[in-house]
Amino acid sequence: MYYFIVNPASSCGKGMRLWEKAEAILEKKEIEYESFILNGPGEAAGLARFLSLNKTPCTIVIVGGDGTINEFLGGLTTCEGITFGYLPTGSGNDFARGMHIPSNVEDVMEMILSPEKFRNINIGIAVSGDQKKAFAVSSGIGYDAAVCYASYCSPLKKMLNKIHAGKLIYLINALRLLISLKPFSVRLLMDDSQLLTFQRVYFTAAMNTKYEGGGFMFCPKASPVDNYLDIILVEGLPKWKVLALLPTAFLGKHVNFNGIHIYRCKRAVIQSETETCVHVDGEHLGYCKKVSFSLMKEKLRMIVG
Repeated sequence: MYYFIVNPASSCGKGMRLWEKAEAILEKKEIEYESFILNGPGEAAGLARFLSLNKTPCTIVIVGGDGTINEFLGGLTTCEGITFGYLPTGSGNDFARGMHIPSNVEDVMEMILSPEKFRNINIGIAVSGDQKKAFAVSSGIGYDAAVCYASYCSPLKKMLNKIHAGKLIYLINALRLLISLKPFSVRLLMDDSQLLTFQRVYFTAAMNTKYEGGGFMFCPKASPVDNYLDIILVEGLPKWKVLALLPTAFLGKHVNFNGIHIYRCKRAVIQSETETCVHVDGEHLGYCKKVSFSLMKEKLRMIVG
């Protein structure tokens, strides 16, 4: 049985437009399915909880952006018996980019309805204070989190979405926030054994896939199936150099420069000297001094091309 969780507001209505095309394909092929149209925050998590408890085995397809996937993952009680499909409709679509999911509705629906290839993907976990959140793409603290938060709240994002240029808001805010950014010192503990200290950090992020922030390939070797998180930490650079390196991150070439550190681990703990902005899959998690990143033991079976 197919269950579709649809975010109609994704990318200023793009979610509903693409869902209508997908639904027409379902009707034409006479596929048995049930759809749920989201009305607001929290509903995707509630549906994930209900379906994972009561309707397995099944295929659950998210029609939305990275934020919709994030909320869905947070509601799952188990991955057992669930096959996950995804029709990307967001503005950033970093998860789809990292998983090589096609953007054409017809191609995605063919992939989902006649699946030939599956991957068992890792799901990340971020813990900050009493908050515990799942993530599919990444979770970070510092500059990247501030950019995600500013982009999510920006009215300009809606305007850009209407002209199919929504991911530009991330680059715009990355440039704008760099001016006022104050580097901070951190302690990075990996796998409970390797402790590193850095003094002038701009941000650090735990990456489950290669991309973040609307197409920045921060960790070119990150893979959601290798049972590891890739950690990027940027420190000690003058702001003009951070600005100069930003465009190179779209191609993953930033990793060749001093001040860009890439690590791989199963668990990482970041301790900051100051209250710093934190995100999970671009969703604001608040401000904290300590955050930990790890992977769920269970993996999620996903349809891929």
